[in-house]
Amino acid sequence: MDWNTPKGILRRGMSLERDGYRFYTQVAERASSERGKEMFLDLAAQEKDHLHLLLAEYQALEEGRPWLSYKEAMAADIPLDPAAPDLPGEEPPDPYPVFTPDREVSLENDIAALEYGLDTERISRELYAQGADATDDAHAKAAYAFLVHQEEKHYQLLQNTHEYLTQNETWWDSEEYPFFTG
Repeated sequence: MDWNTPKGILRRGMSLERDGYRFYTQVAERASSERGKEMFLDLAAQEKDHLHLLLAEYQALEEGRPWLSYKEAMAADIPLDPAAPDLPGEEPPDPYPVFTPDREVSLENDIAALEYGLDTERISRELYAQGADATDDAHAKAAYAFLVHQEEKHYQLLQNTHEYLTQNETWWDSEEYPFFTG
């Protein structure tokens, strides 16, 4: 497979989103705080949605149909187990590593997970930006722009969380509120 074609980029994105889902659910299970767990589970849910979008677009292209609008793609009936999806095509030749070491529950390990997440979100954003640059199709550009924006939001959340945890060494602010509430 040519990994620079629309289907190649979509397929590589599917692997990233699947691995992101697995990563965030694993990190949530080991988070040192209930608030951290909630944040990681929310990110996992968003990765699942991204995977659904990519699968729907890939399926449309595979069937010789044009790119779908975001609404059409998200409405597509695609059975999906995000932890073990049945992804079409072959795995990319250079899969990105998944953060899976056994970790004890600690703030230090939450910070390590955030650093890995930052790198993963950056890689995903770059892939989707590449896809947007390589197409003239309006629906493709919209799908990629949506994904770029999502990855940028994830990156910013993880970066803000990382900065807060490394400076304050807690998931809570001085008034005992989680810093990311509201």
